[in-house]
Amino acid sequence: MTIPLAQDGDAENLVDQIPPDVLEELDPSVVQDLAEGVIDKIPQEVIDRLPDTVVDRIPDGLLEAAGANPVLAGLLIAIGGLSIAGFVYGIVKAAWKAAFFAGIMGAAAWYWYFNIR
Repeated sequence: MTIPLAQDGDAENLVDQIPPDVLEELDPSVVQDLAEGVIDKIPQEVIDRLPDTVVDRIPDGLLEAAGANPVLAGLLIAIGGLSIAGFVYGIVKAAWKAAFFAGIMGAAAWYWYFNIR
């Protein structure tokens, strides 16, 4: 997973977007690759190694949040909804079976009590 920096892919613009104090914390090879246009995103493993105070100073537009994928979020919501619906269906089905069995047992007991006794 990587963190996107710019939409237009302008290499000089990528380095200019990063605050100078954050540039000091980044690996020089990453800064050079950004400036030369070799990469257009800061690799996630580099972001993971940075202190939280440095990551907090990176503008929000340069970081992609984990929940920023609306397709994945929608898919997870749909799966969760189907799971809950399946659970409720299973509970209702089990309750109906229990009620049906109890009804048959009650009818059998009623028949035995009034006809066989």
